[in-house]
Amino acid sequence: MYRITLATIILSLAFLGAGCFGGQETTIPPVTLQYWRADDPPEAVAKVIANYRQAHPNIKIEVRSFRAEEYENELLEALAENRGPDIFSLPNVWLAGWRNKLLPLPEKTIVLSQTVDPDKKKIVAANVETKSITVRQINEDFVEAVPADIIMLTVAEKGGERPTEKIWGLPFSLDTLALFYNEDLLRQASITKPPSTWKEVQDQVKQLTVLDEEGAITQSGAAMGLASNVRHAADLMTAIMIQNGAEMADSRGYAHFQSYTVDTRGRAYPPGIETLMFYQAFARRGMSTYTWNTEQPDSMDAFIAGKTAFYFGFPYDRNEIRERAPRLNFQVAPLPQVDPTKTKNLAHYNVEVVSKRTTHPNEAWDFIQFAARQDNVKDFLNATGRPTALRGLIAEQLTNPDATTFAGQVLTAKTWYRGSDWSAVEEAFTSMIETYPTVDKPDYQPIVQIAANRINATIK
Repeated sequence: MYRITLATIILSLAFLGAGCFGGQETTIPPVTLQYWRADDPPEAVAKVIANYRQAHPNIKIEVRSFRAEEYENELLEALAENRGPDIFSLPNVWLAGWRNKLLPLPEKTIVLSQTVDPDKKKIVAANVETKSITVRQINEDFVEAVPADIIMLTVAEKGGERPTEKIWGLPFSLDTLALFYNEDLLRQASITKPPSTWKEVQDQVKQLTVLDEEGAITQSGAAMGLASNVRHAADLMTAIMIQNGAEMADSRGYAHFQSYTVDTRGRAYPPGIETLMFYQAFARRGMSTYTWNTEQPDSMDAFIAGKTAFYFGFPYDRNEIRERAPRLNFQVAPLPQVDPTKTKNLAHYNVEVVSKRTTHPNEAWDFIQFAARQDNVKDFLNATGRPTALRGLIAEQLTNPDATTFAGQVLTAKTWYRGSDWSAVEEAFTSMIETYPTVDKPDYQPIVQIAANRINATIK
């Protein structure tokens, strides 16, 4: 269980005036925290903020939401102009590259609060000192994917202190990649249940794909095979690579999926190359699994229109689908596996962080820790339908029909990228996915190696 220990209340150091019960209350200077987020509307954190303000009525938290495509530029511009937020959300894959803009979690927070003096006759203002969550507690309370992302060394500065291990943010949830499927299309093809393995995906795609007399795709079995019109293509490719035995990165963070591992040396190709060949086959005319091409619309649009049976996405995609197509008959199933006896999934989630430029670091970190605690984060999870990042809430979410599929994957979810430019990684994967061997250059190895080299250029 997530534990934050309330330490000493230092009454004698913070008297700002007092009032008797029923009389005028102590006045505490107001504090306003600017909180920026993407993916979710402000309502997602409204209840958590309201609960926090019951204990800290002087602390106002103003939430601003952005579209995902504009969020990074807005953040960078605001921070550069010293007008950025105190608290903001970052995708886990951005965190390592943003450390020089962040303030790590201190060992304790000290927040001016209203409390009652020992004789219980007066309401007073007092500095409440609270011990912060520790690295040990992070490892105990959160699922395996989280610690490696949020616990990092401080950035070394010339002439400064030696780098030390710090906690750089806390997640409220942990999104996992899953299979969205159109029940009506499966029923029409006499398919009784969605695929649980990639072999079953191949078999069902053949049944679901419909071509016209000229060979044009009129109904796709699965939105996969390309990157430019397939949402989350880099994540999907990564997930299959991991399942197929690839080591995405070595201990220093450098790409390794282009190479063999000890367990895969007997194969004809390294697991990363095998995965690329498997994935591309869904968009190569003449292959038995051909089901997608460049003429198809955006994969989300195709799924909403009932033009593809399978879409691979995250929990927030479900909200968009329901909003845009309330009558679409779809369900969500676990991500198919290469080997169902060795389940492996992919995590991609947001981490709540504090700006290095904030003038209210104690209040900012105090709120994040409050909101991330097991009893409080439930309000966020219930409002968004997202899966938990806390071990202690998994069993409860498994009984929730809206969360069970995603929550069932969090214990086996992996992350891998800890470089400085996730957009460069996505571009590298896009180029790799949409580059094919030629007669002059028939080998897949250079294609995958180029992608690895581009990713390695972002590792510091």
